[in-house]
Order: sequence, then structure tokens, then C-alpha cells
Amino acid sequence: MERDWRVHHPVLPVEPDVTIELSSAESHHVHRVLRLRKGDGLSVFDGNGRERSGVVVGGGPGCVTLRLQEEVERQVEAPVEIELFQALCRPDRMEWVIQKATEIGVGTVHPFPAERAEGRAPTPGRLERWRRIAIEACKQSGRRRVPAIEPSEDLPAPPPGRTAILLDGGSRARPLGELLVGPGEAAAWIAVGPESGLAADEVDRALELGWRAGHLGPRTLRTETAGLVAATIVLHRWGDLGPQAES
Repeated sequence: MERDWRVHHPVLPVEPDVTIELSSAESHHVHRVLRLRKGDGLSVFDGNGRERSGVVVGGGPGCVTLRLQEEVERQVEAPVEIELFQALCRPDRMEWVIQKATEIGVGTVHPFPAERAEGRAPTPGRLERWRRIAIEACKQSGRRRVPAIEPSEDLPAPPPGRTAILLDGGSRARPLGELLVGPGEAAAWIAVGPESGLAADEVDRALELGWRAGHLGPRTLRTETAGLVAATIVLHRWGDLGPQAES
């Protein structure tokens, strides 16, 4: 099967049959990594939901030119807008979370500090690296919307009616499946503490704000695994990874 090659360009013109010039990084990717040449086809997504097919018409390693063609309409974004609040963890683990959350279909990742967190608040350079990782994961997974990476100072109060699940193994936690009963929802929040767990007062505050404590069964998952598993379960129950959600 021929693979669908994809690149990112932040602005896609609406006019038909337009020529665009890729950034030096994307040009390098096309020329040196994908090894595409004049006449080869690929598609271009803008990270905000649009994608168009295109053809390489010229350029070299640092400057590839494409001629854009028709819009790509295939539905790829998850029908449930999932926001993942991930306690800061070691840089390699945080990068893994962002990459896999993008592949799964998470809409926003909110790194946040916690009393026992292993990671530090991201620098502007680190944030840019995370966003680049999300773009690369979009290329691989076929997504057209790049997840937002929005650091949060703490766990905020969820909006009224929003399902907001705090993954916590304490006695107040219920199985995640029990928190996903009823018709599917358009959005859900998931929060994951650090490797050592959230402190008791952090859990108390979150529950007072309207979060609901949930757990993922008898086995203990790492911080970088738990949120991704929970997001997958939500998408299976209410989204596009399982049976159609109840109406």
C-alpha cells in the first residue's frame, strides 16, 4: 500500500491551484527524509483543521515548492474534545505523553505543577519542542488539528456539567467506567498526578472544585501511561474508538 506523505504549513490558501513554499525544516523533511522529488504527491495540513493534497513542483533540501490541489475532507479528529491535565514529569516522559496523546486524539495537554512533581515548569524553548513533537505526531497519525500545549498553574474548576476525572487510587475513587455512564458528551477533562501521586490536600481541593475521583483498576500505572489509557477509554465509550455512543 502506498503511504500518504504529509507535511505541515501554518497557512493554507483557499484559492485553488496555488503554489506555496515550505519552511526549511519541512523542506528538509520532504527532500532528505521522505526523499520526494518533482511530481511526487503528498498532502499539507495547517494544524487548525484543514488539509489539501499537493504535488512537489520544485526546490531542494532547504526550499521545496508545492502546488496545492483539492481539500482533503476525510474525518480524522475525535468527536470528544479531551483535555489532559498532566502533572509535570521528567522531560523524556512528558515528550512521550504529548506524542501519544496527539496520536490518540487528545485536543489539549495542560502540564501543571504538583507538590511531588518530578518535572519543572517548561521554558519557552521546551514548549516549542513539545509543540514540534505534536506536529510530528500529527504527520504520523493523520490528524489535521495540532493539540494545544497550554501549561496550567494548577487544576482549575471544571465548567458546570463537564465530566472532569481525577485519576486517583484513594478510597473515594470509582472505576472509570462507572463515571462514563449515560449519553456521550462533547468534552471531557482528565487529570493525572505525578509518579508519587497527588498530595492529600491537592486531591481534596480538586474534589471540592468539582473533579470526580476515578481509577483504572487494581494495577498501578505510571503517570505517563495513566492519562493516555483513560483518554482511550473515554474515546472508546463516547468517541470514535468503539461502538457508537448512546444518543
